[in-house]
Amino acid sequence: MSLDRFIPRKISREELSSLVDKAADLVRTAVDYKFILVLLFLKRLNDVWKSEKERIKERIIKEIGLPEREAEEEAEKTLEVSHIFTIPRPCLWDEITKDVRKLPERLANAIGELAKRNKELQGVIDRVDFLEFARSQGNRELLRQLVELFNTYNLSNEYASPDVLGGAYEHILMRFAPTRAKEGEIYTPREVIRLLVEILDPKPGESVYDPRHGSGGMLIISYLYVAEKYGEEEARRLFLYGQERSPTIYAISWMNLLLHDIKNANLAREDTLDHPMFKEGGKLKQFDVVMANVPWNQDGYGEDRPKKAEFGWRFRLGYPPKNTADWASLI
Repeated sequence: MSLDRFIPRKISREELSSLVDKAADLVRTAVDYKFILVLLFLKRLNDVWKSEKERIKERIIKEIGLPEREAEEEAEKTLEVSHIFTIPRPCLWDEITKDVRKLPERLANAIGELAKRNKELQGVIDRVDFLEFARSQGNRELLRQLVELFNTYNLSNEYASPDVLGGAYEHILMRFAPTRAKEGEIYTPREVIRLLVEILDPKPGESVYDPRHGSGGMLIISYLYVAEKYGEEEARRLFLYGQERSPTIYAISWMNLLLHDIKNANLAREDTLDHPMFKEGGKLKQFDVVMANVPWNQDGYGEDRPKKAEFGWRFRLGYPPKNTADWASLI
């Protein structure tokens, strides 16, 4: 599958949103939207890796004078050590998509290998089953069309900024999860988050915590706010913490953060009310800034459950009815 269709220019937010809209139109109800998220993530990994390899190769040729083939081999060895993820060549998008007849098998193998070699991706990209999806011939053809669609653009940093990539990712979330979006479980409107962040005014060196981080919007916008106000280097000194009980939403959040090029987050998987994961010296960790979209009217948080929760003293003001988890969070 050729990559010659890449458009060699900067990609706008509107163009990339249009691309994922076309992907959404293709799948409609045939496939879970998480397949689109994973494909977008894999394509981004591939294009960033290729771009970095070319940059390192050119430097080696210029500074050391190695022939191009040897310089390419050295560049790949350098990337194995320096790149944020370990990406074996067979796991690269270009390799996966070479043979359209074996797309599901190659995708499944690559995802498994990437998760195995990179603990940050375990439970993140390996939560979709391309083999199960591709049992029907119709879905195999759909997968081929999705790959062709994503091959339209080069998604490396030179052509697609993290902000644009992250915007496209969140565009998918908003399009496919409108009900959940209204409930706040996955997606909180960015205008609301921006207002919260501006009021709380996080600063470099401070910690920001979201006990129910959903797709990661509060952490992402906190980071972007600090980057705008103090610069990118200072934003890396913002300590981001989040906890989420749903493994699937946890995975969505990690991909969202990584596509925004945010690597300094500390996320945990557990129900915050039952088992808060961030502790110091046997006590609950303290944070400079805390913000959350609480789980409105979820069942299961009546008196019996909080009594058994870790650090149950948090509920010293009382216990909520079973169907009002929002009150359990606020107490």
